[in-house]
Amino acid sequence: MVKLNKSMAVSAVILAISCFVLANTLARSQPIYIVVDGEVVTTIYTPVLYQATEVALIIVSSFAAGVSALYLFRKANEPVIRLEKPASEQVSSPEPIRDLRSLAEVNTIMKVLSGPRLKVFDLIVEKGGEILQKDLILETGYSKAKISRTLQELEARNVIERKQYGNTKKIVLAEWIRKDT
Repeated sequence: MVKLNKSMAVSAVILAISCFVLANTLARSQPIYIVVDGEVVTTIYTPVLYQATEVALIIVSSFAAGVSALYLFRKANEPVIRLEKPASEQVSSPEPIRDLRSLAEVNTIMKVLSGPRLKVFDLIVEKGGEILQKDLILETGYSKAKISRTLQELEARNVIERKQYGNTKKIVLAEWIRKDT
């Protein structure tokens, strides 16, 4: 569901008015001449010709409709990034983050991993061994798909565990790593 803001509402109104003006201008009726010459009736259609003001109106309306439609399309598909956690998710007295880098297991794993797996694992370790998946997306800058694939690979290597946590998942170091802390 797209939240409609003031600029989007104005753009939608401009789009509607532009389309209405454009349709009215293009669909105006054309004069027809009927000539009766004795018993012969001839119908003469005049070619569709627009005056300069109508051409200008068509160009302006088309441009306004196109710009408004493009703006609405981009705004509707724009990702919403929230950098601050809502008050309901913020912890008032956070527990101190344990220094996990001194563990031999963690150092061994970090030597074996590379690329996005290393970056994600390092961030989990930096956050004390647990982090929400949505926070990983925000902090690494990776896409949801890339984070999901990377976490699947780490989980397959038995380095992390994923647990459902509301609409997201909580990522924690595997039990065999945590037992030494």
